[in-house]
Amino acid sequence: MEMNYHEKIRLLYQLSGEETSGFSETEVTTAEQSLNIKFPTVLRDYYLWIGKNETVNHSHNRLLNPDDIYFTEDRHLVFFEENQGVVQWGIKETDLFLENPSVWGDYDTVEESDWHQETKTLEDFFLFMSVYNGTLGGLLYNANSFSPVPSETIKLIQQHWAEIPEISWERQKVYTNDYLEVISLLFDESEQCNAVFAGTSLEERFENILDLPGINWSYTSYEDMENEYEED
Repeated sequence: MEMNYHEKIRLLYQLSGEETSGFSETEVTTAEQSLNIKFPTVLRDYYLWIGKNETVNHSHNRLLNPDDIYFTEDRHLVFFEENQGVVQWGIKETDLFLENPSVWGDYDTVEESDWHQETKTLEDFFLFMSVYNGTLGGLLYNANSFSPVPSETIKLIQQHWAEIPEISWERQKVYTNDYLEVISLLFDESEQCNAVFAGTSLEERFENILDLPGINWSYTSYEDMENEYEED
């Protein structure tokens, strides 16, 4: 049976079945009333379910609090921002009636908006951002590399991990093994893989990723763990 996005995020972050960290119904409803709208079902559901989880939602890019959600001049409802505020993600006002609308990213807000479709659905976006944030510090074990990766290593990853098509595109392919770990490969215009981001909540699976041949890891979270140990 296909897992829903809740189950995928729970597995990736090893959240217990009973664990919730959402905003209250009152907080969400008050935000809706202040904007004079009704949030799409999936957006509302996410805020109520896990909106206050800092690890999932604030370890790199950040989910806005319900009362911080806003409309842009060109009528996109912004609910997520890049960690330095350079990129915003939102939903077109005309799509707010949909339960699970597309999410658009604005990558040029200095002079004028430049919206591009990020994911086809909100559910895909929340999965994508949980992976993005996870590999950049949200997951307990994470690593990255900024060196060229041999084609043989890419083939090995493709053989042992499954691509997640809903959050992959030609320049970035994301792979998983039952959502217990994720590996993201970045490609340049010549189709050379020149960056890898990986993360998991399980140390044994992390070790397996670190053992992949041909990857020169620039950083692993073990470095920070060692620094914390030395400080203690």
